[in-house]
Amino acid sequence: LMSNTGKYRDSAPNLPAAGKTQAVRADTAAACFSTVERPPTPDEIRRFRKTSTGQPGKIIQHWGSEPDPPPRPADFTFGVVGEKGYGVGDLQGSHVEPTTIQAYQNVRAEAIYDSSKKEPLGRGYSRNYSFPDEVNQDGFRFGLSATGDSEPAATVVFPPDAPSLNTAPEHLAQYKKSHGAYEPGEQKKRDYTWNKIKGGIDPGTFAFGGTAEIDYKNGVAKALNTELEYDSKTKPTEFMPKSVAEFRSVRADELGKVRNLGLGDHRLSSQHTYGMPSKRFNDWGAKECLTGNYTEDEQQPDPDLGKSLRRGCAPEAVLSSDRIFGVPCIRQDIRPPKLPSVADCKNYGNEPGAKALLYPQSFAERGVYEDDFLATHPKAELADIVVSSGVCAPEEFEPLYALAASLAGTAPDAPLSVDAIRRAMYAATLKA
Repeated sequence: LMSNTGKYRDSAPNLPAAGKTQAVRADTAAACFSTVERPPTPDEIRRFRKTSTGQPGKIIQHWGSEPDPPPRPADFTFGVVGEKGYGVGDLQGSHVEPTTIQAYQNVRAEAIYDSSKKEPLGRGYSRNYSFPDEVNQDGFRFGLSATGDSEPAATVVFPPDAPSLNTAPEHLAQYKKSHGAYEPGEQKKRDYTWNKIKGGIDPGTFAFGGTAEIDYKNGVAKALNTELEYDSKTKPTEFMPKSVAEFRSVRADELGKVRNLGLGDHRLSSQHTYGMPSKRFNDWGAKECLTGNYTEDEQQPDPDLGKSLRRGCAPEAVLSSDRIFGVPCIRQDIRPPKLPSVADCKNYGNEPGAKALLYPQSFAERGVYEDDFLATHPKAELADIVVSSGVCAPEEFEPLYALAASLAGTAPDAPLSVDAIRRAMYAATLKA
């Protein structure tokens, strides 16, 4: 390396040096971690490389036709532009519950179909038959009553003496051999030669396996608890040398007890637990952090809520009273303006809440709300609104207005709402 020049003597100056000579300070740690930017691929060579054909967002094209001009403009699209019609949401309906005016419009739209007239919802199919008067009497039934000697339907459909049920025994044996069609509860027979085993056995009564010579029961329980071996359920006293007993108490493992490690008797109770509990105080866990575990006193508001804490800025009588300073966020204490302004940022309590923002009303985007349907208007103004919106024809307004006034219980010329006209149209449709 160039950094070692002059430090060592070349013992073979006639031989050329091996390796590559680098510049001074090229073997430092910083030089090892630094990278040299590779030169870019020329444009005339890039289309021949595989790394340029699979780039994201780029159409794979043969390298021979890449420099050719495109056959179509970049904004070219296949097909014919269709007319703007109803979207999928309009055809399938909305998840929001329809309003009363929408329900009425749906009834009016369905009333033109013949199926709605002959098969109304919740009623039977009407064929406009003219039945005699006795048909409408209670207890009338079509058909003839069955006589006493008539057979039930089950016997007629499945007669017990049908020829197909009388199967010969040889046919049943064939089905058992070919399909394994044994009767319910019938023992499966494989035609074994039982008479050649131990002089012949009966498979219906013979029990396979061996029997124990000694009637020994509860073997597993006795293996776990050796005291069950005795009739008194207690192991009798056994005399042995003390050294043998101490050795057995140290080396043997007793079921359900801690092994004796020879550390002596600490005189502790059997319920003693070593170590320190992980919960030493009434600390909150994950459940309390999610649901909260505040006491009733902790849930009370602060005593100085809504009161000034600065002494001296007002008389003490004012600070010690129940007076609340400031103005509320919702200004229900003042009357809202008749003509709202965009520059007015006050909330007078008449703005929609979170539900109206998540589930807006059907005509909210057009500036029409449910209150507008319930607002009353004079007869002339109401006729202009109803006829102009296409709810009814001009010649239908007078009868509807009279019917709406009678349903609402008002005077014939009293102001009514659009909702009252809608209810009158619904009542007229039911009468029709």
